Amino acid sequence: MDRNENEAWRADLAANLTQYRKQSGLTQTELGEKLNYSDKTISKWERAESIPDAYVLMKIAEIYGTTVDGLLS
Repeated sequence: MDRNENEAWRADLAANLTQYRKQSGLTQTELGEKLNYSDKTISKWERAESIPDAYVLMKIAEIYGTTVDGLLS
């Protein structure tokens, strides 16, 4: 995966994380509490500054009633 593809993938994931969170009616703080992460970390994920690890992606998918694939695509 080249740099542009990686950046596009991260941007898509960030947009999906934001969309799912808002659809679920959760704030960044509330999601952070469910995952034991700070709202600042959630914000970084949603701005594509960092990405959650695989275990956390599974927990997020569980909270939103979707799959990890759903979050990634």
